[in-house]
Amino acid sequence: MVQYEITNEPTPIDFEGCADMLSRTIQNAKNLLMCRKGEIPYDRQRGVDPALFDLPLPEAEELLLPELDRVMLWEPDVEVVSAEAEAVEEGNIIIRCIIEVRGT
Repeated sequence: MVQYEITNEPTPIDFEGCADMLSRTIQNAKNLLMCRKGEIPYDRQRGVDPALFDLPLPEAEELLLPELDRVMLWEPDVEVVSAEAEAVEEGNIIIRCIIEVRGT
């Protein structure tokens, strides 16, 4: 299967470039990665747990893969292969996630 890298770095949504199912699925996975748990009304469990970002980086990386597996349940065609977290100078954590899209 082909693997794709997505991150939680903010980028504009490509409404016109998502004409095929593969592009839409990757965009949906990225949107899920950018959501924080509790910020979507009527669906408070969707998104990454914000408590993960308050942990020391080694602890956050240890919990990252199970958390991303839970989050990607909302996109059933995506399987998380690996993930890593990186601290940037602004105090944010960038998540880099390798996914496989089923049916490609």
